[in-house]
Amino acid sequence: MNSKDRIELFLKYQNQNMSFEDISKELEIKPATLRRSLNKSGYKSEKGIYVKSIDESQLSFDSVNNTKKNSKSKLKTNDIKETTKNKETTKTKTKETKEKVSKKKSTILKKDKKINISQDDIDKLCEVYDWYIEVKDNKVFRPKRLSNKKDIILDNEEINDFKSVNIRVEKQTWEDFERLCSNSSYNKKEVLTQALKDFMKAYKNLL
Repeated sequence: MNSKDRIELFLKYQNQNMSFEDISKELEIKPATLRRSLNKSGYKSEKGIYVKSIDESQLSFDSVNNTKKNSKSKLKTNDIKETTKNKETTKTKTKETKEKVSKKKSTILKKDKKINISQDDIDKLCEVYDWYIEVKDNKVFRPKRLSNKKDIILDNEEINDFKSVNIRVEKQTWEDFERLCSNSSYNKKEVLTQALKDFMKAYKNLL
């Protein structure tokens, strides 16, 4: 229901001596909203009855306001049309660029990356793996650590005769010793043997 129809119904109910609040309920509109709509349409309350009033200055003012609003509306519409046009142009250019890139990609021939492995190849790979498992702990095949630090120098790198002993060492000293061995290319047995040799050389008078 537009404002004109609502006012016509209001005048009809008003002629039937209905109260303002009852009319607003009948029209399903808040009293304040109904009163504002009547005022905008030039109706004024005289002793509780709304009648049409003509105010030329007000009409002139409203006319000017409507003209300004229409002008602003036209400007906004033009701006929206221009923005929409620019967006559509950008989308079209983007779509054309994507299509060109897609065509170029489709022209590139894809190489066949499939590898055919026969049963003989698999058997050979298994043999190589078995050989690696056998020799991986051999010192000769150990990778050399690349480091700028000097490694420990052993008097004899090949030690074949070892003796197992149970000793107690200060916790912090042992942790430092483990860290030293982890940064060396030799194991704990070899490093500990060399450390004992160096210590005994320093105190050989006690031997």
